Amino acid sequence: MQEWFTLEENGLFLCFYITQAGQVKFVHLGQEPFREGSLCEEELRGFRLVEVELAGLDRPQERHGTKYIVTAPGYRLLYDSRRDYYNAWGRKLEIVTKDEQTGLFVTSHFQFYDGIFAVRTWTEVENRGADSQTLTFLSTFCLNGIEKEGVLSADEKLRIGIPHNSWQRELQWKFRTPADLGICRVQEGPEIRSSKPVRVTNTGNWSAKEYLPMGSVENTETGSALLWQIEHNGSWHWEISDQTGHLYLLLSGPTENESHWFINLEPGGRFTSVPAAVAAGGGFEEAVGEMTRYRRQIRRKNRDHELSGVIFNDYMNCLWADPTLEKELPLIRAAREAGCEYYCIDAGWYSAGYWWDSVGEWQPSEERFPGGIGRVMEAILF
Repeated sequence: MQEWFTLEENGLFLCFYITQAGQVKFVHLGQEPFREGSLCEEELRGFRLVEVELAGLDRPQERHGTKYIVTAPGYRLLYDSRRDYYNAWGRKLEIVTKDEQTGLFVTSHFQFYDGIFAVRTWTEVENRGADSQTLTFLSTFCLNGIEKEGVLSADEKLRIGIPHNSWQRELQWKFRTPADLGICRVQEGPEIRSSKPVRVTNTGNWSAKEYLPMGSVENTETGSALLWQIEHNGSWHWEISDQTGHLYLLLSGPTENESHWFINLEPGGRFTSVPAAVAAGGGFEEAVGEMTRYRRQIRRKNRDHELSGVIFNDYMNCLWADPTLEKELPLIRAAREAGCEYYCIDAGWYSAGYWWDSVGEWQPSEERFPGGIGRVMEAILF
């Protein structure tokens, strides 16, 4: 069955390898073709198309710490079939793998968008076995060898971008080398026994409270970059670490270890991972441009897309959740004169004192608005 198959779409090159035993290896994604013969069989052992973890199964081979490598039955999935076709968005590739012991079938989806250097990925699992299975991890995207192009070491040529984010500290991209983040190379050869990943995680439905669900890796030697986003308004996880002498990138939604997430798949049951997008470019800025084009392409059409209103919000650098009738009336007049079409009273309108302690009451404060908040509403409307 041994087979190499490559795909070129919109300037993106993807390469896959099916071993003699039937394992599927996702070998390459980038704006340059894969250089055949650059990876030996021992290195390819650590390349995988998807990682899938079921409760109660052994995870042998190279597994240290809580890294999501050599998952079970992920490590024993075998090739079943593939489908390559075009839909309304562009080209679509689907690769199906299976685990004969559990009856689990896994479909890896790769959706391309005409003219854009980006691909959207997600994973679907189906339990065709006779027994119930507990799914505790499922990768959305899984690529080893993100540092393999060029001759310099990863410590010398890679910059990993992490977008820190918090209230009033939004969008702080910080770029570090692998060594800066604690995953410097300390061993030679393909056998790397590290237990340390660079791990970025969100738990809960505030999906950007500490980090944006994004990241990047840039190869300064070759002038190339990958940028990713996990498209989920809840828990998500990504990590970079080492396996068989290379660095891997893995993206997912919620996990059992980080988010206490799992799902029971009864016979016939299905589950689909959260989607993610990966864009390529000749450096970080170019990859950001491709991701922006992709976002504009997938955005749902709506009236606000064509008719964006001008909104004034009284919170940030203004009233700071301390609204009163006396303060709001002159602001409303000024916002109207400036051409604003909407006026937002953000926070504090429901509290006589400190606004945070009564979050959830949602009753207008008589102390802040004598006679009721109606006078402020009338000033906004008329």
